[in-house]
Amino acid sequence: MKLINDYLRMRVVKKYIHEMAPVLVKSYGALDQFTVPQIEQAARKCGISMQHIPYAIALYRHQESNRTNKLYRIDQAFLDILRSEISSWFFGGYTYKSKDVINLSNPRKWRGGYNTDSHSNRMGMGSRY
Repeated sequence: MKLINDYLRMRVVKKYIHEMAPVLVKSYGALDQFTVPQIEQAARKCGISMQHIPYAIALYRHQESNRTNKLYRIDQAFLDILRSEISSWFFGGYTYKSKDVINLSNPRKWRGGYNTDSHSNRMGMGSRY
């Protein structure tokens, strides 16, 4: 049961990264940390579950605020625990900022240049003539 819960939690956190980051950047710019109402509004706009919103707050905030304490009962110690868990999943245990999370959301695609991989050339991704 724990394995399934961990899988679902990781899946939601990935959605918080890949779907919310572009919305946050488009709406508010690339900030060092976002406010809780901005995070809530982006999650609603993306249609992502609010069940694991503390993880979204930990992704895009590194300091507690009055709103994190009053609405979600997230103090700095709990925020640090969530951030260390996220750090171990995505950043190799190093500390991160919201700009690092935004960089994770950028699509990884072919950026041009010659490709010498024959499989990619057969699949139409190479352009050496």
